[in-house]
Amino acid sequence: MVLRVSTVETSEELATLAGEWIDLLERAQNDLPFLLPEWLVCWWEAFRQDGLLIRDSLRVNVVRDSAGALLAIVPLMLTDRPASGPLRSRALDFMGADRHLTELRTPIVDPSYQAEVARALASHLLADRTWDWITWQGLDRESVFARELESLMPLRWGTTETGNVLTLAPSWDEFKRGLKRNIKESLRRCYNSLDRDGLAARLVVAETAQDIEQGLQTFYRLHTMRADHTEAVSHPDRFARAAARGFLDLVCARLAERRIARVFTLMVGDVPVASRVGFVLPQCLYLYYSGFDPAWGTYSVATTTVAEAIKYAIGIGLPRVHLSMGADVSKSRWGPQTPVHHQALCVRPRFSSRAALKVYSWAREHAPLEGALGRLIPKRRFD
Repeated sequence: MVLRVSTVETSEELATLAGEWIDLLERAQNDLPFLLPEWLVCWWEAFRQDGLLIRDSLRVNVVRDSAGALLAIVPLMLTDRPASGPLRSRALDFMGADRHLTELRTPIVDPSYQAEVARALASHLLADRTWDWITWQGLDRESVFARELESLMPLRWGTTETGNVLTLAPSWDEFKRGLKRNIKESLRRCYNSLDRDGLAARLVVAETAQDIEQGLQTFYRLHTMRADHTEAVSHPDRFARAAARGFLDLVCARLAERRIARVFTLMVGDVPVASRVGFVLPQCLYLYYSGFDPAWGTYSVATTTVAEAIKYAIGIGLPRVHLSMGADVSKSRWGPQTPVHHQALCVRPRFSSRAALKVYSWAREHAPLEGALGRLIPKRRFD
């Protein structure tokens, strides 16, 4: 099979792919909001840098078959540090290169054509001499795609990210019977503690753009309260900066147009006590960041919010819930499947590229980022 790879370099051209992009995600059984066209277009609008020290350019690779059918999208961008000059390094990385908002980035590949797509991409990228290194993200190291890619490009395997995917049953009671004993006991205490004090919790689900806008304000407040609580596990405030809040406001507003965004708010009476942002995909509910009022912590309201969101997913017929990325007890106690996603580095085999990467890597890890060296190896504004 002969495949054709093209490179999208403008946001206008990227927007024209939306319909085909969504169809491809469904074929790939996507469980991640971070691969949706709205997410990546919003990210580009919010966080693209175009200055003297850092300049980002779109380099989205699009793979089609001979009939023009879309088989893969690899949402790459090229970053120049500095923007020009003899000391410039040029790195290909995935869009969504923030520290915490985009939890996972990965190629989008039709599962029926993994080997063919990998060969076409490797040939296309190796023929492009404008980059010094590529940071591949979100690879399943055991997949046909990753194995074929590794056979054609020199990959240096790096860090990993772990997912947490629950397979749902047709009813909450049936799902709960399959849980581990410790989480069953936690759920029993959550609801019984409220009952003993004459209280009852109810879940309010924001689905429309207007309700989501209001729900996000409650979420930000509760997320900050959780972060400020120093007597429990530390949880940084990921939305302390206006840029992060502005991005989430924007992407949720656009995803609300397709009925994807949700804000789950747990109410006790008229008091919002916990909140979690979610995204309803065709086969999965993805649970994003959360927040809660520590004054209600003895009632384990964060756990109750997750339980109520799972009930919601079951009620609308979804087969899976993704508890978000990362390995921690709050997720592992639910007994999820834990797919592992790998990062891999490909450095162009020429002296200048290897030297540029060594300088960049050393400076990012060790240099105080002051003076001349710091100006050449700057941090992104959302670091």
